[in-house]
Amino acid sequence: MLRHSLLVLFLAGMLWLPASVVGQQSGDGGVTIHVVQRGETLFQIALQYGLTTEELAALNGIVDQSNIWVGQTLLVPAISGPVMPPEQTHIVQPGESLQSIAGLYGVDAMTLATENGVTAENPLVVGQRLRIPRLAPEVVAAPPAEPPVALPPEPADVVLHTVLDGDTLFKIATQYGLTVADLVQANAIEDPTLIYVGQQLLIPGVQPPRIAAELPAPATRLTVNPLVLVEGQTGHFKLWTTRPVTLTGTFLDRPLSAGYDAAEGAYSMFVGVPVFTEPGVYPLTLNMTDEGGATHTITAHIQVVGGSYGSEYITLLEDRTNLLDPNVESAEENLIRSIASAFTTTRYFDGPMGLPAAAAMTSRFGTRRSYNGGGFDRFHSGADFAGAPGSPVIAPAPGVVVLADALNVRGNAIMIDHGWGVFSGYWHQTELYVKPGEMVTTGQVIGTIGSTGRVTGAHLHWEVWVNGVPVDPMQWVRQSFT
Repeated sequence: MLRHSLLVLFLAGMLWLPASVVGQQSGDGGVTIHVVQRGETLFQIALQYGLTTEELAALNGIVDQSNIWVGQTLLVPAISGPVMPPEQTHIVQPGESLQSIAGLYGVDAMTLATENGVTAENPLVVGQRLRIPRLAPEVVAAPPAEPPVALPPEPADVVLHTVLDGDTLFKIATQYGLTVADLVQANAIEDPTLIYVGQQLLIPGVQPPRIAAELPAPATRLTVNPLVLVEGQTGHFKLWTTRPVTLTGTFLDRPLSAGYDAAEGAYSMFVGVPVFTEPGVYPLTLNMTDEGGATHTITAHIQVVGGSYGSEYITLLEDRTNLLDPNVESAEENLIRSIASAFTTTRYFDGPMGLPAAAAMTSRFGTRRSYNGGGFDRFHSGADFAGAPGSPVIAPAPGVVVLADALNVRGNAIMIDHGWGVFSGYWHQTELYVKPGEMVTTGQVIGTIGSTGRVTGAHLHWEVWVNGVPVDPMQWVRQSFT
């Protein structure tokens, strides 16, 4: 109750404090301001101040604990004595320089270099973790009695995994081809059964993306999210420029198209990593053409790791075994793929997707499947949700209906275009409530769960396609790609 009272008492008086101050106390010692820094999570910030994530979220009216942003101001109960900002770290991204990072945190570039042992012989490397010097608010430090001693450089090849809901150490380790012991040792974990949503784990031996050269003007920054792509999941390449350009690209031998956010001055390219992609390092090539017609090529090297999907046996009813005919499958697959390979320049989605049905998920994406005792030569291209026949199917994000028809394998099917190369599909329905060309909104009922097509019982099969590739739809529920 005390913390909630403090929030009410001091909120009005806190609005004038400068946003550049991290961890500064209010004038009467009641509340501390913390400004979110790059790479921080709500869990890490709460830990710094001796709070729980739930307490910090409640004090600041945060509904989605995984959604905080750089520069966001958080109120926390003040601690006694002078307040020093907690030590910050920064993971170097492609296209960043020592000067740009120093400017981001308001520190001197030379001090930043000295603190991290960055020299001409030991230059800045993409993925390197930098320590940001602590600067007490409004205090000018006295000259040091001795020359500063350069800190030993942090490991250059650093990839951090942010723990998601449902993650376990075993699942994370398997995803990156590691053992649980590898993660325990790299992160000094005392209890392997205890990890937290939002916690960042260092992944040893995995390469972050590497850019081949400095970014050419007018490009200013390039990010890859996540830093290491996973077979069967979505990747997001984002390029900031000082003025509009024409941007195209290729990755995994597939062309990429870019959506433009004028407010950010940034271009986004989404890529689906196909299931069965071999783990390895693959080139990303971006071609940027400015208004004068000059074209610049940006090359980065991106690591892809395995998805570690399981397997399952499926037995079809006798009257539906004909739907295993490769000719029937390929014709329908080509139809879906051609629809999902289109690119709409308008982005309709904004933030994570919702779930398409109020039902339990019975089969996850990516599992290798054997039908009627055959080989494991197929995979589950979506997520299945159990549901009684006639239960509502819900649009998880806004978009335009591009398919509403009866198909052989997929039964009564709907596809929605969410823009920027992102599509979703809903198979095996009984009734369809929408038509092609219709705009739908989040939460709108678009049909009902059924058992049409190649099924063993009533359920909803939900797919998400990105750049013409089916990907894990639950990644879009857990993660925001805006």
